[in-house]
Amino acid sequence: MDLVWFETMLRAAAQKDTATVVQEFLNHELPQWLPPAELRAGEQFHSWRCRQVVTLAGPIQLRRAYYLGPQGGRCPLDEHLGLHHRYTPAVAQLMCWAGAMDPSFEQASQTFRRFAGLDIPNRQIPRVVQHYATLAAAWMHHRTPQRQPAPVEILNLQADMTGIPMRPEELRDVRGKQPDGTAKTRQIKLGCVFTQSRDANGNPQRDPFSSTYVSTFAEVTPFSAMLHDEALKRGYARARTVVFLGDGAEWIWNMVQDRFRGAVEIVDFYHACEHLHLLCQTLEADPTRAQALYLAWRRRLKRNGLPRIMKEAIQRAVALDAAARQNVEDQLPYFRDNARRMTYGTFRRKGYFIGSGAIEGACRHIVAQRTKLSGMRWLRTGAANVLTFRCLIQSNLFDNYCKTWLAAA
Repeated sequence: MDLVWFETMLRAAAQKDTATVVQEFLNHELPQWLPPAELRAGEQFHSWRCRQVVTLAGPIQLRRAYYLGPQGGRCPLDEHLGLHHRYTPAVAQLMCWAGAMDPSFEQASQTFRRFAGLDIPNRQIPRVVQHYATLAAAWMHHRTPQRQPAPVEILNLQADMTGIPMRPEELRDVRGKQPDGTAKTRQIKLGCVFTQSRDANGNPQRDPFSSTYVSTFAEVTPFSAMLHDEALKRGYARARTVVFLGDGAEWIWNMVQDRFRGAVEIVDFYHACEHLHLLCQTLEADPTRAQALYLAWRRRLKRNGLPRIMKEAIQRAVALDAAARQNVEDQLPYFRDNARRMTYGTFRRKGYFIGSGAIEGACRHIVAQRTKLSGMRWLRTGAANVLTFRCLIQSNLFDNYCKTWLAAA
């Protein structure tokens, strides 16, 4: 017995019967006539029109009353059902999900065919995503925050940026890292807000399903407003402690001073260690000795030992040649400017995170896994639309948005 064939045919038959039930219900059970109060000025019934509509059960023929007036014609049933062209809301929601979460629109089309038995052309998926992305972003911005019974003990905020490969027309005004100054990517900013608790060993851990994300191609000022708005929805105004963790980039700390003044500022420990490793390689020409020095200073850095590291680095630099000594002097301002953000021993005792794993992971699983695959080149609008839904889904807000789908549309 070919069980695969049997199950496939049984599913197709069940879907066909379900589609028939849906078609009969929509065509004969729902009211088709508009009450006089809903008629527009000069509008009147013109004719009956049919169109193919794709439902979760498959395509059906929908019969609708067509009204004509001075402002043009319309089928009110389409509006009441929330149809987007030929797709029902349930199918459109799946198209937005699959278009955002599958590696490509072609893969999303295959997913529909294999898992749902629906033939959705891959070119239709980005059109539906584009239509609803703006609505989804507006809903996320204006959504009513959940009531919190008590103030948040520690609210964490993190931010970073990463490059997305773009089409040439999107890079005309962008200066890149290529030798000739051209760019292949455009930077997108990503923000993360989450709460934390402590595990059995007393170490900080992210609360499950507490992370929410925002993304934009906009400049720092609009991005900081977006992140501040999201933080307010997550209890920023009532949080007992706010911790902002970043990689040390100047734009991040400018944003903190502008929007999140009073937050505990922490430079990601692992980014600090990268700079520390480069410093040790400059101070010690021998790779073995440089590695040993780095390991010793890394342990010291984690125990609030940055002042001692700075002092020893200056002493060791005296014995170097002029070029190496200048290299050391160029590296030290990074540590000097961020010294108060690198008291990792104190931060750990207070139960704060010292690593920006949340936002680094988000750059990978929200941005890179969808927009940075081989051969991809994006327009800003296309990438922004997809990432809007990826942020919504990874923030565990997609189902809440779908509950307001018709009102938002």
